Amino acid sequence: MKRRIRWLLGVAAALVLVFGLLCLNYTAAAGIEHHREAAARYNLWPPSHPIFLGGVAATALGAGSLGFALGRRSSA
Repeated sequence: MKRRIRWLLGVAAALVLVFGLLCLNYTAAAGIEHHREAAARYNLWPPSHPIFLGGVAATALGAGSLGFALGRRSSA
C-alpha cells in the first residue's frame, strides 16, 4: 500500500475512532442525566441505545482500521 494512502487511511480511522469514543461518552451511565439536560437545552438527540450501538461499531471499526494502517508493512 502506498504511503499516502496509508496515511489517509490512518487519519480517517483516527477520526472514526474519536467519533465512536465520543458517542460512548455521550451515552455513559454516570453522566446520563447531565447529557439529557444538555441535549434538551441545545435541541440535540437525547442519549439512546442506538447512539450507544453506533459508538460501539465506530470504535471497533476505527480501532481495527487504525491498527491495520499502522501495522501494515509498506511494499517495496
